[in-house]
Amino acid sequence: MKTFLKVFGLLVISLILAIAFFLGLRTYQGHKNLELVDHYLKEEHLTDKVKSEKTLYSAKKGLYYKQIKFKDDKGVVYDVQPVSTYKGIVVQGFDSETKKEVRDAKHNKFDEKYKMK
Repeated sequence: MKTFLKVFGLLVISLILAIAFFLGLRTYQGHKNLELVDHYLKEEHLTDKVKSEKTLYSAKKGLYYKQIKFKDDKGVVYDVQPVSTYKGIVVQGFDSETKKEVRDAKHNKFDEKYKMK
């Protein structure tokens, strides 16, 4: 009985540590994702043009990104997200009413080699 309790205790502690590690890693990745997005906006001189922004998490893609409306491009909402945690950027415009992609949106960009300088 004592052996069972020791093994059970170790399993519970291991589970708690695994969950804490997973949540910590996800938080760290989110911080890095948003840092890359903010750096891109600053480097491209788009920060002053932002009308509104929302930070979102995509469970499907497993990453944090920002949904942004620019002052100079009314009717278009942009998803700005990294390709991976440390590099690459995708800026994709969507019609704010129909939610369909706007292929020729003013701020659309895809650069898989983008890195913070």
